[in-house]
Amino acid sequence: MKYVIIVVPTGDRIHQIVYPIDGNKAIEYNKPVRCPINGILAKTLKKDEQVKVIYIMAVGKTSKCEKNKAVFIKELEKINANIGAKLDYDTIEFDFDATKQTYNKLLLDLADKIDHDSEIYADITYGYKTEVLSLLCAFSFVEEFHETIVERIYYGKMEFEFNEALGKTAPVHPKIFDITSLYHLIKLIGSMGNASEESARNMLKKFFAM
Repeated sequence: MKYVIIVVPTGDRIHQIVYPIDGNKAIEYNKPVRCPINGILAKTLKKDEQVKVIYIMAVGKTSKCEKNKAVFIKELEKINANIGAKLDYDTIEFDFDATKQTYNKLLLDLADKIDHDSEIYADITYGYKTEVLSLLCAFSFVEEFHETIVERIYYGKMEFEFNEALGKTAPVHPKIFDITSLYHLIKLIGSMGNASEESARNMLKKFFAM
């Protein structure tokens, strides 16, 4: 089973833009999207493929997550109309708080929803700091105990500058980065155990040389 994990933004600045990809140009999508991984899915989904999309949502008094999730789903459904993958949707909600209870709920809820022997693809573009850290911990947990594989973790970057023609601030220099190597780096450091500092440094050198 393929799982696509998408962090939904709490704010309302979700721009529809074309995201060039840093790396694998074969999965680059030349049409504008609001959810970066939707463009990648446009190039990688297959007819009749079973895919569960799980939206990660921090809820609060001013959170726009529910509205943004609906926008993301509508965008993906439009893309999939010409593909025919079998998409199923789910949601994990938690309070917009940086507490142990928040991390615990995100980790355990995700573990409950991810089947064994699965593949995980994730988009953390819109995640806030502790949310992303918690999600990486959750991925490590399900990879270790559910025999899943974290295939790809994507991050969509953009900058903002004032556009005189539009008379307002607009996104510029967008790009999608595959940051899966960062996740593996965190796991590598966590597995060094009783290695000497010299051995650990050599392991890091080999990792970055790959």
